[in-house]
Amino acid sequence: MEQLTLTEDVLAHHAWRMPDMVVYQHGADEWWLAPLDDAIPLVRINRMGANLLAAMDGQPTVGTLLSKFGNRICGTQGETGRFYLECWSLPHYSLCYFGTEPPMKDRGDARWDLLLLKIREGWSANAKLEGENHLSEFHAHEISSAEGHFETIETTVSHLFREPTEALGGLTYGRLLGRNLKKLGWWDRPPKVILEVGGGLGYVARELAGGLAADDRQGARYVFIDITRPFISSQLTLARQAGWPATGAQANAEALPLRNASIDLIIDNENLADMTAVKLTRQELASGIATTSLHQEALDWIRKLNLAFGEEVPSEFIFNLGPLRFLAETWRVLKPGGRAVLVEFGIDQGFSAPVKLPGHTEYEVQFAHLREAARWLGFQEKYGTLPQFLSIKPDIRVLCTGAAYSIRRFCEAAGKSFAIRAYTESELNGALGEMGPRLVGHHYHDISDPAWFGLWDFKVLLLEKPGPPPRPVTTIREVKGFRWGGMR
Repeated sequence: MEQLTLTEDVLAHHAWRMPDMVVYQHGADEWWLAPLDDAIPLVRINRMGANLLAAMDGQPTVGTLLSKFGNRICGTQGETGRFYLECWSLPHYSLCYFGTEPPMKDRGDARWDLLLLKIREGWSANAKLEGENHLSEFHAHEISSAEGHFETIETTVSHLFREPTEALGGLTYGRLLGRNLKKLGWWDRPPKVILEVGGGLGYVARELAGGLAADDRQGARYVFIDITRPFISSQLTLARQAGWPATGAQANAEALPLRNASIDLIIDNENLADMTAVKLTRQELASGIATTSLHQEALDWIRKLNLAFGEEVPSEFIFNLGPLRFLAETWRVLKPGGRAVLVEFGIDQGFSAPVKLPGHTEYEVQFAHLREAARWLGFQEKYGTLPQFLSIKPDIRVLCTGAAYSIRRFCEAAGKSFAIRAYTESELNGALGEMGPRLVGHHYHDISDPAWFGLWDFKVLLLEKPGPPPRPVTTIREVKGFRWGGMR
């Protein structure tokens, strides 16, 4: 196992335990810690180990801790204090930090969140574009099972809110989405063919059905398109349980295998950042001449849309080609009068940044570009943040997602189930039962706090494809002296 060499320089550093660390007292003399990397087993410490952890408050040096705890038995399997001092500060553990001062100081405050972000980025991926076909290859070929994927790899907003929660007024994400679309009049003429792109495990479809009246769903058909085959089975199961006549197919949403004008409603929830991103150069942008056919396609979009990039264009930058392809496909497959709702994290200005996830990297969506493309294609569009659209109260407090991951590992080791989702304090206590009082170190965020999930970075783009002009009045009838016109 990897260990840190305790050189004289390291021994002179001070030691801080990570403030986000959750500690679980499993027994009278046994505490559990969860390393950042799920591949590393839980760390089990005894009372002496707990004292070592508590002593890491930024005051003692590593050398002081080594002299006090180095030869003491601090683990349940005979691990010494020296062993833990050589491991716990490594990025894969991230249980403590060794340094001359608190990390990433900003206005006098230690920026632990930035330190953890830096650790996660270094652990899960590099800062460079991982290949312009990387995202499609990852989702099409490297995900072998739906089991646990949205718990540990790609936890989405809709997954966190898949069950009824106090944070959404007792509703689920899918039901609240359906309720707001109905308020907009999108079910005044109920859609007959609904397409969900990248439907996760199927919870949005299930909950959407639960929030609609039987008349709203009468005669409707639900279609799933997903690039990840293992997800489709779960999508179909949950959708059919909810009463949708559902079908599904594996395909890339950037080239939908559907007929023109065949869909009434498209739901694309948290997929745009998974679509093709290309790294263009300033020289390519200025000349309009690309080095590859993929880059030329991106430059052609930029030219057609007359996109503005400002004066400070970096030497290299990320451009969201895939979302523009998908938008063009959305226009093609929607019927006149059809609608689409697109939800994803992104920006309104500037250049897309990478977002590191285990096994792959996603990219912020540049919504100003997407909106330009929507208008150029002919869509009527509305745009805003997801919390505004769903009317989420900003001061609802929910469990830190990092703490949820640790608690999940503790529960698994104890033979207890625990789902990753957005817990209020009362919901967490209800889920954990007698295990709850033995947890310390977990905390709650206002749901609007960027440190929770960056919920305000998620945007909603509502699109409508203009329909044909209304037919003229073809019949006039008189009822009790009034003349009523009817359109057929």
